[in-house]
Parts: sequence; structure tokens; C-alpha cells
Amino acid sequence: MNATSAATAQTDARETSANRAFWLRGAALVLVIAAFMSAGNVNIGAVGQGLGYALAGVTVFLTFRVLGFVDLTVDGAFPIGGATCAVLIVNGYSPEIAIAAAFVAGALTGLATALIDIIFKIEGLLASIIVITAAYTVTLHIMGGKSNVPLLGEETLISRYSKDFRGWLVEQFGDQMRRQSTNLLEIMLFGVIILIVLGILYWFLRTEIGLAIRATGKNPQMVRATGLNHNLMIIIGLMTANGLAGVAGSLVVQQFGFADVSLGFGLIVRGLAAVIIGEVLLRPRTVGQLLIAAVTGMLVFDISRAWIFSALDLPTTDIQFVSALVVLAALGTPRLYDRWKTYQQRHGG
Repeated sequence: MNATSAATAQTDARETSANRAFWLRGAALVLVIAAFMSAGNVNIGAVGQGLGYALAGVTVFLTFRVLGFVDLTVDGAFPIGGATCAVLIVNGYSPEIAIAAAFVAGALTGLATALIDIIFKIEGLLASIIVITAAYTVTLHIMGGKSNVPLLGEETLISRYSKDFRGWLVEQFGDQMRRQSTNLLEIMLFGVIILIVLGILYWFLRTEIGLAIRATGKNPQMVRATGLNHNLMIIIGLMTANGLAGVAGSLVVQQFGFADVSLGFGLIVRGLAAVIIGEVLLRPRTVGQLLIAAVTGMLVFDISRAWIFSALDLPTTDIQFVSALVVLAALGTPRLYDRWKTYQQRHGG
């Protein structure tokens, strides 16, 4: 009994130490990012943009890391969610209803991938490619055949509070804050939404269904052996994940002030980079920490890209090239580091 108690205490101590290390790394990362933004004259709008795309990083984490499903559907669910949100706002619906509808639209996109995989026995990668190919046309139909739907003059989640928030900010801190009022408002609103979503998702992943989804990704044979419906878990997992991509699309559309049919182009690579960046920098251990790491990775991605643009004074036409470089750095650096460690071990370094 004493040995068991000692082992339990030792395990608890290790977990406490790991949690403390995670939050210390997070605090240090915040300080480093703040220093880089200040030194590189990076606008805080990069933080707001990172938060807008953050749930797309969570989508990739859920599909690749939790469900173990090679899924590219995020590239289709994101613009479909954004288009759904924009069309509803233009037609007089509230931003909250538009965001909820964007979740449903993204979830249905994930459902399409799941059904193709289950019914036709087509592997996830190819199934998702089929869906994102069709999603382009679906997005066009949602937007009434237009490739772009502007939100100029419409009430969005941001414009609703923009005037009052700007007035309060100027009154409290002076006229110099006027230019940053929209960026600060986006950070606050998107931050609250992401915290709520992460809280709900953390709770969901600890329920019986959530644990079954996690088990499906870890050991599908065991899930089948215990009598759980493996296919149902894939459906719920993909619908949940891509529903979040739809929400991300709705936030970005309201941030940009328009919906575009090509808005989700290359988002899967960006999401993968966000997941890897977060895991490398924060080294998370628990589900909650992994969710936070995915969001953090997306923030680091956007801030890094903005820093490169500011430091090198590049034109906006280079945005895709810079994004590719950031993704390459995120994916390649951990591998180079592993190879370097292996080299040192072999040569007694």
C-alpha cells in the first residue's frame, strides 16, 4: 500500500512538473513574441488574424492527431463556412446565427468526406480531395454564382461594437489608439470565442463519445472489439473538426469584410504547420494543452509571416511565397534538429 501511494505521489509530482513547464514555456513564448513584434514593428493585426484562423489549426489537430484520419477537407469547409456566414449576414441575419450556420455547413462538408470513406471504402486522403474539389462549386452556389460577396455596410460581429469600442478607447487612452481600435476589438472578440470553443471541445473530448473518438484514432481494432461503432466515431469526429473550420471561415470573412471562393486555398498546410509549431514550442502533454498548442501555433505562424514582411519590406504579392517559407521552417526545423542530435550521438558529440 505504501509502495502504491509512493508511486501515485511520484506520478502526480511528474504531472505537476510537466504542467508547470508547459505554462512557463508559454509565458516565455509570449515575451519572445512581444519582443519580436516590438523590434520588427509588427502590427497587432497579425494577432487578430492568427486568432481568426486559429480554429482551422484545431481542425487539423483533431483530424490528424486525435482521429488519425488524413483529411484535407478543411480547405473546403473553411470557404463554405465563410460563404454561408457572408450570405446570411447580407440577407439580414445576425452574426451569431451566421456563425452557427457556418459550423453546420462545415460539419456537413466533413460528413461528405466521412460518408465517401465509409460507403465507398475510399481512403481519407482521396475522399477529402474529392470533397474539396466539389466544395469549390458548392461555395459558388451558396454565394449565388458570385466569386466574391462583400460585407461593406453590413452588421458584422466586429462592426456592431466598433464605434462604441473606438470611442471608449480614445476617451481612455487618447487619439493615438484610434488606428488600433479595430485590431484590439478583433483580438478581444475572437479570443473570447476561441476560449469558449476550446472549453466546450475540452469537455467534449472527455465525455464517453469524445473518449471513443480518441480511441478510434489510437487503436481502431480495439474500438471495434469493444462493440463501439467505429464508422460513427469517424463521422462525429470529422463533422466536429470541419464544423470548427467553418466557424474559422466565418470569423475571417467578418474580419476581411468579404467572402471569396478561394479563401481556403492551402489552409491544410497552414494548419499542419500550426500544429507542429505549437507542439515543438510548448511540448504539450494533455488534451487541453494540445488544443492550446494548436491555437498558439497558428498565432506564431501569422506573427512570423508578418514579421518577415515588415523586416524585409516585401510587397503583398509575395504573401504565398513567404507563407511557404514559414511552413517549410515549421516542418523542416524539427527534422533537422533530430538529424543533428543523431549525428552528435553517432560521433560522440
